[in-house]
Amino acid sequence: MTDKLKMLFVDNPEIDEAIQDFCAQYPQYLKIKQEFYETAEEIAAIAGYDLYNRFEQCFGIYLARVTDLYYLFGLGLRQEVLSALQSEMA
Repeated sequence: MTDKLKMLFVDNPEIDEAIQDFCAQYPQYLKIKQEFYETAEEIAAIAGYDLYNRFEQCFGIYLARVTDLYYLFGLGLRQEVLSALQSEMA
């Protein structure tokens, strides 16, 4: 059971494409994405590529870490649910 869940949620090569397709269904997301890239180009033109690139890399790492921490916060609950399901299915 654990390997099947891992394949479904972690080692699934189709997840990235599925997420992109899912996000593309929301016009507000697409609008915000476009506005972000336009603003990023404007800031890079003012600040210079090197400074903006450094900012974007640091900001990306920061957002990824925050996402990881939110995931880890909820991981305990998910593990309890999966354990309960696994014991019921055994």
